[in-house]
Amino acid sequence: MRKHKMAELEKIYRRNDNFVFRQIEGETILVPIRGNIGDLDCIFSLNSVGALVWEHLDGSQDLGAIKNRITAEYDIADDKAEKDLLLFIEEMKTIAAVTIPSR
Repeated sequence: MRKHKMAELEKIYRRNDNFVFRQIEGETILVPIRGNIGDLDCIFSLNSVGALVWEHLDGSQDLGAIKNRITAEYDIADDKAEKDLLLFIEEMKTIAAVTIPSR
């Protein structure tokens, strides 16, 4: 199991351009720009860690580097940061908000 997590941390993801990231009145939201925009079920609220991760999913750095940014920015244990990051990425993959860039 640990080997699988290490391999995942070496992957590079990129934000899907079909999602808009906005900070509105202290809320950080992620909204798909395709489909039914009026559907409130398609608006995702991100906490501060999720917002930090989203901003760094630029297709140039692997998840390990992003995990290191989380631990540097927040007072969080390395294993907790890794677990939360991998969970966030899984959720983003579920809604097609991230892709693996082609090389």
